[in-house]
This record gives sequence, structure tokens and C-alpha cells, in this order.
Amino acid sequence: MARLRDQQKRRTILETSKMLFSQKGFFNTSVSDIVHETGFPVGTIYTYFRNKEEIIQVIVSEGWYEFRESLVQTLAMQSSPEGRLRTVIDLFLPRLLNDLDFINILLSEAIQYTRIEEKIEDLTSIVAGIIPSAENGNSADTPPIELTRRQLETALMVYFLGIMDAARISRSASVGITVPDLLDFVRISVHRSLGVPLGENAIHP
Repeated sequence: MARLRDQQKRRTILETSKMLFSQKGFFNTSVSDIVHETGFPVGTIYTYFRNKEEIIQVIVSEGWYEFRESLVQTLAMQSSPEGRLRTVIDLFLPRLLNDLDFINILLSEAIQYTRIEEKIEDLTSIVAGIIPSAENGNSADTPPIELTRRQLETALMVYFLGIMDAARISRSASVGITVPDLLDFVRISVHRSLGVPLGENAIHP
């Protein structure tokens, strides 16, 4: 029971810090702020984490691991490239885009702690293994574009960072664009660039 309570305290510290880092910014959030919001003594914070830099690193690493594992497990249940791409667009992206605090932290001024370049590389490896090649053919009218690894990584960085930033802006300003609008744009782009139609039979959580 004591171990369970310890894990609950650790989770509370992480969830509270995640909210504070998202709302106030990493550099504007102090350990004192975390102490105030959690109600824990300062010694309790330092029992679990050495400093706030370690806290943000854990928030990002554990959060990304959960996103990634869910994606990989779901991809394993899809037999076709089209089904796997739908999994990325219809399941992974909506789940990520709905976690605004996580997005704010990934795109924050503390980007040196979030190691977003590793996330892009990881996502590139996953997507590179599921996109259909020209030799396999497809049912679309538009022929696929052959991408090198570097081009794919660049495309994913543009889409990944751009979509996250667009989702963040859409929730803080009256721009009239929603997350479903962003996902529709991604489906159209995938269709045009890879020749894979994804507008119908979407996977829903």
C-alpha cells in the first residue's frame, strides 16, 4: 500500500507540473509553484525528482512512450499500409492533438529538454515502415511520390510540428479551424503525395 501511495504522489507531481509548465511556461514555473499546487512539502518533490529539469524530461519521455506504445500495438493489428496509415491519422494524431498540455510542453522554450528531434526520428522510422511503395501499387488515381529517408523526415517534421502548433493556435484563437479540419487536410495530403485514399472508412477510437 505504501508503494501505491508513493506512485500516486509521483503521478500527482508529474500531472501538476505538466499543467504548470503548459500554462506558465517551463522557465516561469518554480519548484515553489509545484509545492504550492500539490500541497506537498518541498522535500517530497525532491524525493522523486532532482530538479524541475528532470521533471519535464520525465513528463515528455513517459508521455511519448505511452503514445508510441499505443501506436505500435495498434499498427500490429493492421495488415495493409492503408490500415496502418489510417491508424496514425485516425487514432494516434487525435490522441496527441487532444493533449494540449503535452503539445505546449513539446513546443515550449524548454525544447532542449523535450528532445523533440528524437521524437521526429522515432516517428520517421515507424512511418517509413508502413508507407506503400510504388512497386506494390495502390488503388488511388494519383501515383505515389517516392521519398528518400531525409525527405520523409523533413515532411514529418513539417507536418508533425505544424499540425501540433495549428492545434494549439486553434484552441487559443478564433481562427475557425478545428482538429477534425486538420486531420482532413492530412488525409488529403497523404492521398495526393502517397496515392493512398484515406477519406473513407476512418478508424475511430
